[in-house]
Amino acid sequence: MTDPSTAPATDAATPNAFYVPVAPGVYRPTLHVQGAWQETEQHMAPISGLITHELAMHDPRDDMQIARICFEILGMIPLEESTITVETVRPGRTIELLEATLTIGGRTIIRARAWRLAVSDMRSVEGIELPAMPGADNAEKLESTLEWPGGYIRSVQVHAVPGGRDGRRQVWVRSDCDLIDGVQAAPIAAYTMLVDTANGIATRVRPTELMFPNVELTVHYIREPDPTLVGLDTSVTFGPTGLGLTSSVLNDVHGPVGRAEQCLTVRHFPARKDTAAAQ
Repeated sequence: MTDPSTAPATDAATPNAFYVPVAPGVYRPTLHVQGAWQETEQHMAPISGLITHELAMHDPRDDMQIARICFEILGMIPLEESTITVETVRPGRTIELLEATLTIGGRTIIRARAWRLAVSDMRSVEGIELPAMPGADNAEKLESTLEWPGGYIRSVQVHAVPGGRDGRRQVWVRSDCDLIDGVQAAPIAAYTMLVDTANGIATRVRPTELMFPNVELTVHYIREPDPTLVGLDTSVTFGPTGLGLTSSVLNDVHGPVGRAEQCLTVRHFPARKDTAAAQ
């Protein structure tokens, strides 16, 4: 039975945020965090933003910047009070490696490692080969997102650039929810909290036909992103043996800002597999 003190707030008491701070590094999820595959889990998108915020706030240095974060998902993320700890694995003057651990109910649920690299003025050699997305002005509401259940999906607005199809789509994503109630989130965290949405915006099959959750999320940045809008230029690939890959070029309102990759496990829903075997 879920402890009422750690369960998400009821609809009437839900703030316009994904998380409520309880203590340093400890947060209570709201119903806006509710996942799409199970109603008792957290969606990966907001919790990855929360972990990113804790990474960004760990011994912050103006001369360093986060370049890559890899989130390893070790199990279902319960919709309960969440604790994040961060340590410096590899300290350095120009290169650092940080590790964050998310625990819920005494269990380790996510491990995330972030490379933090030195800030240098490289404008004289700047060159961007990542493709820029069309702006959001002509994008239209993506109705297929309504097939996904859960509080997180209800909290975001997804608008698609014309010309998309199953397996390939460009969308702009935003949310009216803050990451943390009463706290100004780091810009990179406010942006990252929407990136995992990519696995639901260009699906090759309907989410009622097959399961295809991601077991990790890896994000590379080429500069600090502007969280005003999150642009996802996404391709989804299913292999022949149950492996999948969701790949996205990340954009913000200023242009390309990085890449994201999500490793998928593609499989039948357990009950449907048993039914098929009995026929």
